[in-house]
Amino acid sequence: MDRGAIKTELQVLLRDTTVESSFDTWIQDELLQLAYEFDLPTMRLRTPASLVVNNAAWQYNLTAATHASSFTFHKKLYRVTNALFETGMRIDTDLNIIDDIDPDHTDTGTNVQRVAYELDLHNSAVLGTWPMASETLSLWFYRRPTTMTVDTNIPEFPDAHHFDVLIPRIVLRAFRLYPELATEVAGDATHALALWTQRYHAGLYGDNGNMGLIDTLRKSKPVRQRGPRAGMGLAGADRFMR
Repeated sequence: MDRGAIKTELQVLLRDTTVESSFDTWIQDELLQLAYEFDLPTMRLRTPASLVVNNAAWQYNLTAATHASSFTFHKKLYRVTNALFETGMRIDTDLNIIDDIDPDHTDTGTNVQRVAYELDLHNSAVLGTWPMASETLSLWFYRRPTTMTVDTNIPEFPDAHHFDVLIPRIVLRAFRLYPELATEVAGDATHALALWTQRYHAGLYGDNGNMGLIDTLRKSKPVRQRGPRAGMGLAGADRFMR
């Protein structure tokens, strides 16, 4: 379902031309919020972004990281590599860790050996490094959904849940902003707040045998198999089944 189809659905459901000019913004905003609340597989970087650091600063905004596809940081930095830690270094989620290691932030070196990140007061992600070093870090994180610019763009959200999660979220947002829209008329429950709250809940958790978003995302994760696989040597350790 592309953005145009979603807008058409909203027109039919809300039946109020005064709110139609807000549809583009609402769709993008709710998509952004859903991508923050849930770990969407399509938002997880498959190739790293790059962040240039130096030996004169220890804090960097993660939105400064550059990616070949112009993806930008949204949440959850989950891997950082450099020439010293080719498979990944330790990542903390508290900048105080870096403060404790180097209170004066004067330590320098050839390579960064430890990083921490957290959100600042403006909800921007700040990365701290120790020691300070001049190099390029490779970062893997969950990116922001691509901004839709035309109605033929398709939201980067599981297709099966456009109708039962994304659209109910937008309808509920309309009801919050314009309470007069959430008025149930005798014989027509289309604008009933309870109806759309229930539809959104069913979209998340499933209903009447239909799989909800949460189960969809859970099943999209690789299954961890403990011990050796059948047909392999007995020395097998934890593996991910692909």
